[in-house]
Order: sequence, then structure tokens, then C-alpha cells
Amino acid sequence: MEESSKKPIAFIPTPKEIASLMVSLITKSKTDSILDPGCGKGIFIECLKEQNFTNITGVELNKELYNFCKNKLSQSIIINNDFLDLSENNKFDVIIGNPPYTHYNSLPTSMKEKVYSITKTRETDIYYAFIIKAVKLLKDEGELIFIVPYSFFYNTFAKTVREILAKNGFFELIIDLDEVNLFEGELPETIIFKFKKVKEKRDTIILKIKTRLAKPARVTEKALESLEKRRENELFSYFIKKFDYKSETWSTFPYIEVSFFNRLSELAFVGVGMVSGYDKAFRLEEKTIKLLNDEEQKRVFPFVKGENCKGYFIQGCVYYFLLDSSIKSEEELSKKYPNFYSIILSSKENMIKRYLPKNRKWFHWQALRNYETYRKRLDAPKIFVPTLDRSKINRFSLTYEKFFPSGDVITIIPYKDVDPFFLLGYLNSDFFRRYYFSYGGKRGNRVSYTQRLLSNAKIPKFSEKIRKIISSESKKIFNQKSFQDCREKIEKTILKSFEENLFDSV
Repeated sequence: MEESSKKPIAFIPTPKEIASLMVSLITKSKTDSILDPGCGKGIFIECLKEQNFTNITGVELNKELYNFCKNKLSQSIIINNDFLDLSENNKFDVIIGNPPYTHYNSLPTSMKEKVYSITKTRETDIYYAFIIKAVKLLKDEGELIFIVPYSFFYNTFAKTVREILAKNGFFELIIDLDEVNLFEGELPETIIFKFKKVKEKRDTIILKIKTRLAKPARVTEKALESLEKRRENELFSYFIKKFDYKSETWSTFPYIEVSFFNRLSELAFVGVGMVSGYDKAFRLEEKTIKLLNDEEQKRVFPFVKGENCKGYFIQGCVYYFLLDSSIKSEEELSKKYPNFYSIILSSKENMIKRYLPKNRKWFHWQALRNYETYRKRLDAPKIFVPTLDRSKINRFSLTYEKFFPSGDVITIIPYKDVDPFFLLGYLNSDFFRRYYFSYGGKRGNRVSYTQRLLSNAKIPKFSEKIRKIISSESKKIFNQKSFQDCREKIEKTILKSFEENLFDSV
């Protein structure tokens, strides 16, 4: 028997309270056809029966779990098969469940082939395939209710999933559960969505949980309360959103529209940092630098890492030695740069395992991304921000020092006629944070700053007076290394400009 039939693929039981909540979202008739695509131990079928649904089919690939459901739920139709193999001739009014979450690389060989044939990429997850298959198996006017990781909203390789959902219907409801601990041993950023397979798109109800500490029973109680009363409560925010299905990434945050703007890429160079692929092998303490020979010291540079970004200003730096393709051989390295060779030799075994572009040697840096741009503009003011950040406030940080960016920061280099302090103040505002979230920048309890999202970010064309106020307050923070009341003044200035329409329209 195929391995995938013997072992459950990423089987994690759904709390009964959450399954019950999802079943409560069904608006179809009690006799309409319902499919659970991976019934596991039958918790969804059990909840469906408790809520008096009668026309239920469950599919389970794993033989042991199939037998468990067959014995426990003898009055339901339980099929021992792979959901991804089901004929699309037999469609359902409702598909509901918790599909498995397993990356393509961890799947059995035969399962990989099926998932690839559906998602058209190997940078995928089995739950992407489940969503696509479920849409195909839904009848027109049908309802798809899944609990899945939020990542398909923004993952580049889930674009096909988003396109298929956008083409075939709309989200009637999304419940954003953030990183609430619903599944034992797992903390994925989770959403429950209800998708309707219809031609006409309507607005989407969004529930966003306010704390990650909620228990499943309370999640269910307060979600149903919020939906019934159509307003927020102590656990959930509630709002209606016109969902932008054409956006490259999706978000459960309210949209913030900016009418008069420049893209950040029009005002500044935005680039990713340089990646060694094995940081600790190339990192130097300051005291070690003094012991290097003259040629070696020419290859030592100060870098900014995420930890150095304090918000508005940079604190400290780290030193790396840079080995690139200009060093042709290990012999050249050992003779011309003996101290470097001695330092990295103990890491050779691990460094060989790195992915390296063609013609790179084991001792080279993995990716000197944008190196020439950074080298030519070392004297320019630069704003750095961590690529992934759990801080509650933005940490865009300005420096005039000759620093290079490490791989865990994004670099923004304002063009000559652009005031860096204006950009610094605006990017660090709570307004920009909320705007950035609304375009897909949130990753659970973290913010993900990407080159693409930042480059496309809309920077309002504030009036000259507004820009000067933001710049002045930003400069105070930078010089005094103290926020005082400056941050609040920047925030009030930005909000006032939107309330009173204080923009340059051209």
C-alpha cells in the first residue's frame, strides 16, 4: 500500500468548538449535499449531524482513520479515497473542513505528483491543492468553508489559488484568528473563510480577533455573537470590506485609500540586503580587525542588521569580511587572506551545503544583492528596516554612516531631491503601519517588509507645510534619540491632512 495511505498526512484534530462554529456558518438546506474532504476522526460530520444536516459524505485517505469514522458514523457515507482524486462530475452544495497543511517537499512521491498537477508549482502546500479542488467540486451557489493558514493570502506561489477563488466567487466571511492556539503543538496564523461560488461579488464580512490567548469555546461564542449582532465585541472587531481580489496580496485589514501619491520607488531606491548564507563564518569582532593584514582590512565592512534598527536611528553595527568571485581559488584565499581562511575553514563543511549560484566557490558570499548600488551610494542617507519584525511600532531607521545592509533588512535610499526626514517620519507613523497592513504586510504577530510591497507603497503628496512639520519632528527624534511628543505630533499632522485634504493634487 502507498505510504500516504498508511500514515495520515499532517492530521491535526480540529477542536470541536471550532468545527461547530464553522458548521453554524452554513446557510444551505439541511438536506443539501455536504462533503468533508478529509474527515480524520469525524469531528465535522459529528457537528453536522448535531445541527441536523442529513446528506453528508466524508472522504478519508488513511485506512485507520477511515475505519474509525466508518464505525463511529455508521449512518454517514464515508469513502476511503484521496479527495484530490474525486471525480468533478459529482458536485456538492457545501464543502467544509480542515485540510492538511504540508509543504510539497514533505509529501509522499505520488501525492507530490497530484499536488503539482493541481497547483502547477512545487513551491506549494497540499492545502493549496485542497482549496482549488474544492472550488471545482462545488455546485454553483455552493459554499466552501475551510480553516487554513493565512499564508495563501500573500504567498507568491499561492497566486494560482487566489486567481481561482477570485474567478469563481467571493468571500462572504473571513474570521481572522491570528496565532490563537487552536491546534496542539502548532501555532499557524489561521483564518476561517466562507467562500460562495457565484458570479456576482459582494462585500465581505471580516472578524478579526483581538487577543491570541482566547480558548476555542470563547472564540466560537464571541464570533457567533459578533455575527448575530453585526458589531464588534470584546474579542472580535467587525467590519464590512470591499475585497480587492485583483491585488497581488490579500489582507483582512480595512483598506486605507490614498488618492494623491507617489510610489516609494519614485522617491527612493528600495532594495534587499546582502546575504552571506552563513553569517557566523564571516562575522568579525572589532578587536580582531586590528590583527588583519592590509589586504584583509580592505574587505571588512560595517553592516546594519535588524537588531541595530531602533526606530528613527541606528544603534551600533556589525562587521563582516566580504569574499566574492574576484577571489578565484581556495589557494588564492589562503595566501592573500590567511586570517580569513583560518577563520572560515572550520565552517567549510556547513558552507558547502549552502545553495550557491553557478561558478561560486564554497567560501564566497551567497548573494551580494545590490552591492554596486550600495557601494556607489555609501555617502548617501539610508533608511533601514528589519524585513520581519515583532515590534509594536515601526522601526525605519536613518543613518548617514557608510553602512551596508545585511540580509535581514530592507534599504531605502532617498533620491537627492527627497527629504529623508520626511520619509523617515511618515514611514514610522502608525498611519503608515495600518496602511501597510491593509495591503498585505502582516504575518501573524509580525510585520513583513518586502521590497515589492515597500516599492509599491503610496506616499501621500502632502502639502509643503505638512511635509515640513513631519520632517521637523522626525529630525528632533533622530538628533535627540528621544521620541518625547514628536511621534504623536506626526500622527496628528497626518490625520489632520486627511481630514482637511491638505495635499498637492499634482
